[in-house]
Amino acid sequence: MKYICFCFVLFFIIPLHIQAQQWSDYFVVPEMFGCISDSREAAEQNARGLQKAIDYAISKGVTLVSSRNKKYYIDKGLVITGGLDINLGSATIVATDTMKMLTINNGKARQWAGTLRSFRLDMNGKANYGIYCENAIKLRITDGEIVNIKKNGVGMYMGKGYELFVDNIHFHSTHIKSTGIMMRTNDCHISDCVMIDCHTAVDNAGCNFYSRIHAWMTAKHIEGSIFFRNHGGLVYLSQCFSDSFDKSFDIVGVSELHISQFRLFHNKIMWKAPYDRWNPVLFHYKNREIAQKSVITLMDSNIGGLFLDGKNHQVFSNMSEVKIERIGTVIAN
Repeated sequence: MKYICFCFVLFFIIPLHIQAQQWSDYFVVPEMFGCISDSREAAEQNARGLQKAIDYAISKGVTLVSSRNKKYYIDKGLVITGGLDINLGSATIVATDTMKMLTINNGKARQWAGTLRSFRLDMNGKANYGIYCENAIKLRITDGEIVNIKKNGVGMYMGKGYELFVDNIHFHSTHIKSTGIMMRTNDCHISDCVMIDCHTAVDNAGCNFYSRIHAWMTAKHIEGSIFFRNHGGLVYLSQCFSDSFDKSFDIVGVSELHISQFRLFHNKIMWKAPYDRWNPVLFHYKNREIAQKSVITLMDSNIGGLFLDGKNHQVFSNMSEVKIERIGTVIAN
């Protein structure tokens, strides 16, 4: 009889306990803070609402979520100042004015900063930065898109901090003098990124690690384009792919580059007049002193040429007698 009474009590208590657990104890959505999808007129309201949602999620330790069919216009950038988990379900945030769309300033040593995932930032040819990591430590950015990068705009910037992990991001520009990734610190890991028409795909300063970066240019943006610019320091690049850039590596500071399984390719369709008379360069140095002091290792790579009318227009380097060690590398002649 006691056993039956005990089961009877549990039968009523457990459902009550389950009902008491609100889904808002685990995650929140932008609409809870006044955001409206698909409305340009709601840009000011959405900027306020999304900032409130971010601040609330940080304070309560819950996840900020949305869904793919949502599009939030904002007229002001958003700021993250604490550990946060954001999973936008491929929802789009659209800039309507000049701004840093998402500023991250939560770098604290020995503390996991969180994850930004499944997002789409539309810079809309207006925003100055897509993601601006003012100071970030132990942060992961994954499964996203940053599109419509404007002239002199930057898709993702990392200024201070370390251990930023970026993977599976698509960068898409529509203007010359745009930059996909700009790094200004050390010990960050960038992998599995596709970069389309980013005039400078990667602009690096510091000791960082890059793998499987696939970047290509279309004809209207080739002039002056750069796959990887390095301002100095130690860099490791693995399994990266440079397609139809004016300069593959632009070395403007004394550098140590370890490049392995690199593939260089030129799409002849893109090299039509007036570019058919150009000479793309694999390694371009700012000056001879930098060329002499830099150390570059090119391992297990395949360097294609630009063959037009039977002539290879590809130039290995703009400097003679540079220190480039080639190991197991095939270079088209």
